[in-house]
Amino acid sequence: MTKEQFLEELKQALAGEVPANVMMDSYSYYFNYIDDEIKNGKSEEEVLEELGKPMLIARSIIAAQTGERSVDYEYTEDGRTRSVRHDPFRNQDKKVKGQSGTNSNSGGQSERQFSFDLSGVLAKVAFFFFLIFLVLIVFFVIKIGLWVLVTFGIPILLILGIIYLVMYFAGGGRKM
Repeated sequence: MTKEQFLEELKQALAGEVPANVMMDSYSYYFNYIDDEIKNGKSEEEVLEELGKPMLIARSIIAAQTGERSVDYEYTEDGRTRSVRHDPFRNQDKKVKGQSGTNSNSGGQSERQFSFDLSGVLAKVAFFFFLIFLVLIVFFVIKIGLWVLVTFGIPILLILGIIYLVMYFAGGGRKM
């Protein structure tokens, strides 16, 4: 396999699976990586052998984009996904029919599983409510502070001011 073939296979495997900017970033990264390793004295064949199959690299990039966790999935040489530990959300009917964790259709290509990362959504909702809670606390602290100031602070300051004026004029204008 040549560098051009490797990069073309990587690009084809990523096409339609990840956003265009991610595909181009990955393409550029591996293009530059291969060039740098060749400049460091390795042959093109050695570098490509170390990298492995482009389909496997593409599957890892796709998994990173879709939020699949590497501890739950293993990526085989042909780019298919295989579950390596029990997934409590997997449909139990599939296991009864004898299907393993490998998802494949009749064409031999792997199907994409839809997964909804609830933790990210819940975290955003919780953060939103936490911000609302903080705003309400600040509002009530300010409201209570103003109420205390108006109810007690201003009258106390007026009384102290009157006492000072009475003492000032009662003392014949002398400062105390």
